[in-house]
This record gives sequence, structure tokens and C-alpha cells, in this order.
Amino acid sequence: MSFRFLSAAGAFVRVASLAVIGAVSLAALPAAAQQATPACVTGPVVGLKTPRAAQALATKRALTIVAIGSSSTVGVGASSGARTYPGVLQALLRNRFPGTEITIINRGVNAEDVPENLARFERDVRDLKPDLVLWQVGTNYVIRSFGVGNFGDLLRKGIGDIHAWGADVVLIDLQYSPWVNGKPNTAAINSLIASTARASNASVFPRYALMRNWAEVQKIPTSQTLIFDGLHLNDWAYDCFARSLAASLIPALGARTRAASQ
Repeated sequence: MSFRFLSAAGAFVRVASLAVIGAVSLAALPAAAQQATPACVTGPVVGLKTPRAAQALATKRALTIVAIGSSSTVGVGASSGARTYPGVLQALLRNRFPGTEITIINRGVNAEDVPENLARFERDVRDLKPDLVLWQVGTNYVIRSFGVGNFGDLLRKGIGDIHAWGADVVLIDLQYSPWVNGKPNTAAINSLIASTARASNASVFPRYALMRNWAEVQKIPTSQTLIFDGLHLNDWAYDCFARSLAASLIPALGARTRAASQ
């Protein structure tokens, strides 16, 4: 059996999966044995600060967004590029703001976190001239058990660089998954992401709280949100995450657009 994932170059490739040797394809199961697809309850809607992006959308009728991060930005576990969170989000924003040109550029690279992201910021952020950067951070930092270290300083530098290049920043915090939940610095890193964003005039989308709600409130088992490795999202989870992010992002982007049309 093999597993398809999206490479850093943006192409889907197929590799052997040791973890699923002997597993039975879902398609081979009788319908009664397959789990029903859970409903996506979007939220929570959080106030995101994206004034520069909103201004660009209102005046230029165009918006460039860079999504940067690691494998959950790349879309490991998604069945196609369109089913990654940047792919779904782009479709949602284009549908919500017809007559505009909205492009989301996926600059995720597998296994990276803040230090590696910063090393390619000039090429993968500055040179693309985005209006908004969605920066997914922290999960690999926690998994590697780096402690807290200089995470906050690096994050602050990255936010400062993005602002200096004329873009807004929305940080995306940790994933809720078995790989992350039991680590000793999970709460500390999530708290540091939030406090650094507040101090740096950036926003945070609470992915950890969203995914925790799926598991603990909605009682959706991780077998229905994560792929076989217990870390990466499946198509349903990427879709619901993107819809929840859109529910918070659209009001932030739309305020100036509505004012300009009046």
C-alpha cells in the first residue's frame, strides 16, 4: 500500500507506507462499516487584524496571501492540492469576494518550524509581496522537545520582518493531536504564540482550540480527523479548519470592501 502526500515543491508523490502495511482500504469496506463524515461546525470566530490586506482588497480588488509553515501547510494527508487548507481557503475567499483576484501561495515545507521558516523568509515571503501572511508555527518545535528557548524572540523577529515588508500577519498555533498533547511545553508554546502576537500587533487563529473542540466537545474521534500517523489532518479536517479560518478572516477582510462599495 502507498500513501500520497504533497511535496514541498507542490507536487503530489506516492511513497510506501510502512505504517499501513496490511491495512484494508476504506473503499473495500461495506458502507455500514464506514464511519459517517462528521459535520463541520465552524468556529470560534475570532477578531483578526488585517487592515493592510483589507485595504488592498478594497482598493486594488486583489489580494495576495502567503501561507508559510510546515507539513500541515504543505497539506500532508490531503488527497489533492485543492483539499489542503490553503487550497480550500482560496476557494472560499474567491467565492465570498467575487470580482476580485485572490491568490494564496503555499510555501509550506515539511518538518520545518520557526528557525527554518525564517531562513527562507526573504525568498518565500518578502519577494512574493503579499498583503497577508498566514504563518503556521510551533508544532514541530514542541514535537522536537526544544523547550521554549528563543522561540519567542524568533517569532517576534519574523512578525517584525513581515510588517516591515508591508503585510499583515495571522499566526496559526499548534495542532491538537496525540503527538503534541502530551509534550511538556505544549501549553507554554501556545501561550507564547498568543502573547507574542499581542505584543507585536499580530493576530492568532486558535487551531489548537478548534481541534480540541472537535475531540472533546463534539466527540469526533481522531480516526475521523487525522490520517494513520496520528498527526497530519485528513481531507475533512483540512476543510473544516479552512472554513473556520475563513469565518474569522472574511469579516476582517470585508469591512473596508463594504465601505468602498457604498
